[in-house]
Amino acid sequence: MDQLFTPPVDRWDAALPGRLTGRDEVLHRSHLVGSDSALTKEGGGNFSAKGVAEDHRGRPVRVLYMSAWGCDGAATTPADFPALRLDDLLVLRDADPPGERGMAGYAADCGLRAGQRAPGIETLTHAFIPAAHVDHCHPDAVIALTSFPGGRAAAEEEFGDEAIWFDYRQFDLGVARELAGRIAASPRCRFVLLANHGLFTWAETSEDCYRNSLEAVRRATAAVGRAIGRASDLGGPAVPAPDLGGPAVPALESEAVGDLLAEILPPLRGALSAGTPGVVLHVDRGPAAVRFASSARGPRWTQDGPSCPDHLVTVGYRPLVLDRTPSGAPEVLAGVERHRAWYARYYDSHVPRAARELGRRSDAPRAILLPGLGALTCGADAAKARLCADHLTQTMTVVRAADAAGGYVSLTEAQGAADEYWPLMRLKPQLRAPEGALAGKIFLVAADDAASAGEVGAALAGAGAHVALAARQPTRLADEAQSIVRRYGERRAVAVLATQSDRAPTAQGDRAPATDWAETAVRAAVLAYGGFDALVDMTRTGGLARAALPVLTRQGMGGTILLAHDGWPPGALEAEVRALETARDALRTGRDALDSAADAQETGGHALETAADTGEVAVNAAMTAQPAAVAGAAAYLAGGAPWTGTILRPPGTRPAGHDLNDILTRSSR
Repeated sequence: MDQLFTPPVDRWDAALPGRLTGRDEVLHRSHLVGSDSALTKEGGGNFSAKGVAEDHRGRPVRVLYMSAWGCDGAATTPADFPALRLDDLLVLRDADPPGERGMAGYAADCGLRAGQRAPGIETLTHAFIPAAHVDHCHPDAVIALTSFPGGRAAAEEEFGDEAIWFDYRQFDLGVARELAGRIAASPRCRFVLLANHGLFTWAETSEDCYRNSLEAVRRATAAVGRAIGRASDLGGPAVPAPDLGGPAVPALESEAVGDLLAEILPPLRGALSAGTPGVVLHVDRGPAAVRFASSARGPRWTQDGPSCPDHLVTVGYRPLVLDRTPSGAPEVLAGVERHRAWYARYYDSHVPRAARELGRRSDAPRAILLPGLGALTCGADAAKARLCADHLTQTMTVVRAADAAGGYVSLTEAQGAADEYWPLMRLKPQLRAPEGALAGKIFLVAADDAASAGEVGAALAGAGAHVALAARQPTRLADEAQSIVRRYGERRAVAVLATQSDRAPTAQGDRAPATDWAETAVRAAVLAYGGFDALVDMTRTGGLARAALPVLTRQGMGGTILLAHDGWPPGALEAEVRALETARDALRTGRDALDSAADAQETGGHALETAADTGEVAVNAAMTAQPAAVAGAAAYLAGGAPWTGTILRPPGTRPAGHDLNDILTRSSR
């Protein structure tokens, strides 16, 4: 049998913790647990330590240093561990919270200092467990042990009276009290196994608490291993996939997979972005994802619910599953519509009226299993799309182990909806909208040299955008992208052609022929992010805009093309804009045909037009190569400016309202 779970790594540094006290102890431990994906995923789990601190009058007060709601354990700071008055929390062991603020409001009111972050929803459980250090995490092995029909018996055989099994319930005051009572009645207990959720451990020292988590994962892995009754291949491939083959149809080659994804992703991104500023797509084409998506039983099990309630924030209750490798976009778009219909039934059947006050979440799938291709996830930015992928991967890992042990058991739809629409869950930091005027927008920025592309890209990323950088002379292009990532966050920039293309461009020295270079750059940007909303072309090659037009058209979201250069011959720029608009108009028929095909699958120098309102691709130009001016014009036009067919000229050459200074003023407001 192959390895079902990645084992956690013991990172304890015996020399350091002896010099730590109070909040610093739990801060250190949270970094160890939070950075180990075998123990928990980003933003999952919580950690605490009990100690003594001084109040505002210098009096010693017993406190609970409790991790803040939704913080990432791997990156916590002291501010992520608010100090709470422990004795005030313990009052709730035998009494209900006063007033109407409820459990979470009461816990926040117990803060030792004003302005602290809100503590996690498991705060009372941490407070009620009579140990100095308490951790809650989401290990794959523990979740798998609690997610198959014989899991409880297997856990009892392994842990005996050292562990308490707790069937899944939403964390509330009653759960905290019940767990505290059961722990008090079980003096040998060191673990709580939370069905379909995770693990609680505790100890009197920070090191012992950490080592209890490692021990629980090791023993859960052994228990699952003993329960295995069949191959962990999920029934083998139902659809041909790379390295799996198939009896009837050969698997797609890697380049063919890339070609198919390049066709599918733009219209899919358009469909998933409906009602949002835009989404970023993340495609997992790794062997494990492809095998799972192509297997006989794996995709079907995912329809029974997530492996952990945290996934309701990202993946949702279940991903969209296709039953075969799609031949094109219409099949995937039809699947999206089927998912929307299912979500409407799910919402209407299980979300009570009182839970609807914060509004209905998007009914579009946030994760899709594509047989033969892999797994796709989306998010409001690249980091959220990747976190959604991490959560989907955890469910795939748990499902594979549970299936081999006899089957997969998850939350019911009613339980999933109750948690997804729980007001406290809706406050998760992972649901906060990204900041910036260009949040949700993706730009393909191309220039003759890497420095110019990087300067424009950095300005756009600073306003919240993601940028794919391309350069005719790509030396140091990857460095420019990494500089943007360091400043603005995970995958805010990628260097296409330098690092992202899976098809090597044809090269002549440092420069590739315009057509090949343009098509490769556009394809690489699509595979990196799923598509893009705007092209900023500073190369004056002509081919890049023509290669980008089909992507923007098939996306169905409108879009912007900005040609920017200061060396155009008289009349050439105007002619290029008119030619691109003619090409754009010819592509509309193709977009209409795509929409009709999706419906069939489901049932079996011009006037200043308002491009954004019609979903039209706007084509404009700026007679400058100055990066700050280009970035300002691109930000303004892509931000919803209702212009197309406009030539932006340096000040003094055109009436106010069409010159670059005026655009820069508007874009900075």
